Amino acid sequence: MQKKPMILFFWALLITFNQTLVNAQTDVALLRDLAEENKKSVEALVLYPSETRLAILETTKHPEVLIKMQDMRDKTSSAFRTLIEDFPRATQEVFYDLCRYPGLVEALVTQKNDPGAQRTSLAVLAEENQANAFGVVERQMPTLVQINQLNQTSDKAFKGLTGKYPASAKQAFEHLLGLPEVIDILNEDLRFTILVGETYQNNPAWVLHKMDSLNLAVARSHAEELENWKSTLENDPDAKTELQSAAKEYADENGYTDYDDAYYDRPDNIVIHRHYYQPYPYWYGYPWWEPYPRWRPYPWWWDWGCQFPPRGVVIVYMPSYHFMHWYFAHPNHHNHYNHLSAHFVNHYYGHRRSGTTISEGVREWHDRNRTVISDDFLSDKKRLPERLKEYGRFEQARQDYNARNPKKVANQEDFLAKNARKFPEIKRSQETAKTEIIRERDVTRDKSSNWAPAKAPAKPEPTPEIQPARPPRVITPSQRPTQPEKPSTREPAPTQRPKTQPDDANDYHRQKWEQPKPAPETQRRTPTPTRERTPAPAPKTKQSVPQKKEKIGN
Repeated sequence: MQKKPMILFFWALLITFNQTLVNAQTDVALLRDLAEENKKSVEALVLYPSETRLAILETTKHPEVLIKMQDMRDKTSSAFRTLIEDFPRATQEVFYDLCRYPGLVEALVTQKNDPGAQRTSLAVLAEENQANAFGVVERQMPTLVQINQLNQTSDKAFKGLTGKYPASAKQAFEHLLGLPEVIDILNEDLRFTILVGETYQNNPAWVLHKMDSLNLAVARSHAEELENWKSTLENDPDAKTELQSAAKEYADENGYTDYDDAYYDRPDNIVIHRHYYQPYPYWYGYPWWEPYPRWRPYPWWWDWGCQFPPRGVVIVYMPSYHFMHWYFAHPNHHNHYNHLSAHFVNHYYGHRRSGTTISEGVREWHDRNRTVISDDFLSDKKRLPERLKEYGRFEQARQDYNARNPKKVANQEDFLAKNARKFPEIKRSQETAKTEIIRERDVTRDKSSNWAPAKAPAKPEPTPEIQPARPPRVITPSQRPTQPEKPSTREPAPTQRPKTQPDDANDYHRQKWEQPKPAPETQRRTPTPTRERTPAPAPKTKQSVPQKKEKIGN
């Protein structure tokens, strides 16, 4: 997956509000310009409650703490995994689950001689997981004691790290420990984190006001978009049926076998219970086997956004970003579920400015295929399902060809050039896309930034005089040395430290960069001495037989 760099939601504060103030502050306007194309993280994080938004702003004033916290997590998560890695996967899941609840591991260790008290403490877990967790606690108490010691070490180190900072900063970092995904985002682009922290220090009232305004605007926009997604899907039975089939395929590929899970109280009243919101601890990270950052053990149907009880489909949310990435990463989906693909694309065109999961998924797919998929190709709603079906066949055929010919991999343009008759809609779309791309480049080039200074009119410069070329120097025999000088073997006396040249540091670091990396300890072996052997005579060459070339195509 790819994952596109996540940019902090603060940049959105500088996108849509108070144009006059933005134009008056160059640094703020520069941040605003940098935020233009980053919506996913912006809209996800700005929806947090005001207490969390304030904590995030406080932490941006101390980015050095974020860096040290990341270093600590690298060590503690590695130590935690070492403690549990020899157990079966199901047992490891229990250890991860127990660590999600602050104080639970310590209570279980303290109650090791009181099974009744342990069962009471385990009541915070999902009811169906309590019996299995009690069995692990009963059998693996020594490991639980070690985890408790690691918890205490992490807690002590964190308090020592934040001890010298103001109370407001301590409270902010402690608050964000319960939101580990936010700390990850803050660490992903520290340049922006630092800039936002400085902006907040210089004008905190303005930033807080814009944050509150953006929170209301995004919440309203998301609510309207979700209602639109529900209503349009209800009125598109083909897309709704294909969504259910795609969801089952997604569940099967990710090993989710309990498809009819009971995460709803009634078919028309789905509820996510409290224990599913509790995140994995920041210091240990989410389970190492998860295919993407999954800080909370939500049920799998959370990814496709709906449940399928006996009486039909209940739509709760829009599909997750990871479901959208999975869906558009496989071209056969557009062939098998072309009505659902068309529904995703049409939703995107109705909410192009949105940073929600569907818009981001379609936008990234379109960007990856921009040379063959034009805007015109996607604009005809009636013909779109069949066009997307042809695109699915085209990409699947190209992938099959590349799998058969790993040394002659064909890109989209080359493959289409050899198979244009099989894919006429894609060929027409490619020609239109060329014109659209040129037009988009012109618009981007001509668009002036709101923060950049206006270009001053250039005055003509005098033409430099052309100097006559110097004749080559001729060395006469009398100027040549009669004997070459012998290099001196004496070492210079260390009476004076040699003067460091400006490029010495770069040369040194370049050598370090180019130095081969040592193999891990588990892969290092002492080389076995070998005896010198007489080289074998070269084999006789045979006349090469020309190989039959495979045509680029099916």
